[in-house]
Amino acid sequence: MKYLLLFVVAIVGLLLHKRQRALHRQPPSREARRLRPPEPMHACSHCGVHVPASRCVWDAQRRPYCCAEHARQG
Repeated sequence: MKYLLLFVVAIVGLLLHKRQRALHRQPPSREARRLRPPEPMHACSHCGVHVPASRCVWDAQRRPYCCAEHARQG
């Protein structure tokens, strides 16, 4: 019986501790909530898959490709 009471007291203490931590947690700052602007997408000149501009591989004629393999194949 005493172990059951000890177990219940431990669970209640744990729940109270968890609730206190949740109440004192800081909300995310404005900078953290700010979304990045959308990035332009380009279709691969070989297979047509759309890729973000920052991940494109460009050839000499400035055609976008999804990977270096497709850029080599043309």
